[in-house]
Amino acid sequence: MMQNDAALQDEKAAPSYPMPRVCPVDPPPQLAGLRAGPAASKVTLWDGSQVWLVTSHAGVRAVLGDRRFTAVTSAPGFPMLTRTSQLVRAAPHTASFIRMDDPDHSRLRSMLTRDFLARRAEEMRPVLRELLDEMLSALVSSGERPVDLVTGLTTAVPSKVITLLFGVSEGDFIESRSAILIDRGYTPDQVASARDELDGFLRELVEQRVADPGTDLVSRLVTEQVRPGRLSVEELVPMCRLLLVAGHGTTASQAALSLLSLATDPNLAGALAKDESLLPKAVDELLRFHSIVQNGLARAAVEDVRLDDVTIRAGEGVVLSLAAGNRDEGVFPSPDTLDPHRDARRHLAFGHGIHQCLGQWLAKVEIEEMLAAVLRWMPGVRLAVPFEELDFRHEVSSYGLGALPVTW
Repeated sequence: MMQNDAALQDEKAAPSYPMPRVCPVDPPPQLAGLRAGPAASKVTLWDGSQVWLVTSHAGVRAVLGDRRFTAVTSAPGFPMLTRTSQLVRAAPHTASFIRMDDPDHSRLRSMLTRDFLARRAEEMRPVLRELLDEMLSALVSSGERPVDLVTGLTTAVPSKVITLLFGVSEGDFIESRSAILIDRGYTPDQVASARDELDGFLRELVEQRVADPGTDLVSRLVTEQVRPGRLSVEELVPMCRLLLVAGHGTTASQAALSLLSLATDPNLAGALAKDESLLPKAVDELLRFHSIVQNGLARAAVEDVRLDDVTIRAGEGVVLSLAAGNRDEGVFPSPDTLDPHRDARRHLAFGHGIHQCLGQWLAKVEIEEMLAAVLRWMPGVRLAVPFEELDFRHEVSSYGLGALPVTW
């Protein structure tokens, strides 16, 4: 797909389009048009800067797998997708390892790998099942209908999982601050304040674990990495923040949209009610279909790279549309159809390459168990309001729902 080209010829300036606004439930038709054109197209961001937009499945994988593209926000040309994304550039010491390249990225990520293996995620199933039965039993027995599955389930479950991993009880505080960090409706000052408050909480937590370690994830990192000098507290705090924010917001958004599909798609609901063994395959398909990362992933070229018929110059920014890649008809026939029987394991919802989502196995287990629990406790679940009245969160970087009122 890509090759070095030391003698690249200057190409004609490519026309620039406004950056398409992505709605995973109803993707804009221009994304399909861009996929049919050159390997990358010039688009204009909110600040007037121009970057390359990659929309094909193969193109997204190629860029994410190529070390000639950097994830470091201070790199020349790195796209600032939102006003608040400039905060990381202004304060690089607050960046987590997803904003680093190797070797720093792999050094820090490897310290967490064993905690998020598929086997460890599977060990969480009994805990999740018990928690979900308790929560849904309370919702069903309350006698109230409709019920909101966002406040009652999809935000509460990821929050509880994170507090279990960290051995803390401040779920509401974590949830509220994490929500601000992914919401483009807040000002940069408000986001910076929420980040600083969350970092302060985490710094105190680390200091507590240094003095009195337990059996939680933070204690293990303190004991095995901080004390021997392999990891500093300044590195551990952003690492923990990443786990809190990514582990809560993205899973909650994907779970809400997955339950929306369950409540509105008779084909999906019928297939899963008949055969729960389809759940892992169906969750991969839901991840492909919804592709909640609205803005895409940003990279910058550190040297000239040829991407099929397009030359991306060193210092130019690239935005990778996971949503468009996941609707690539060359990889997923009839991509706008949600098919629970489809083998969608090649989806891009978790990214690709060295930065592929660390918590993907845990996220999939959480969503599988939430779907299964709703099927058990709310047979015949359906929307309690017209679809047009749903509160889709366009302002949140991981697209989701503000509320999901259902009855059964």
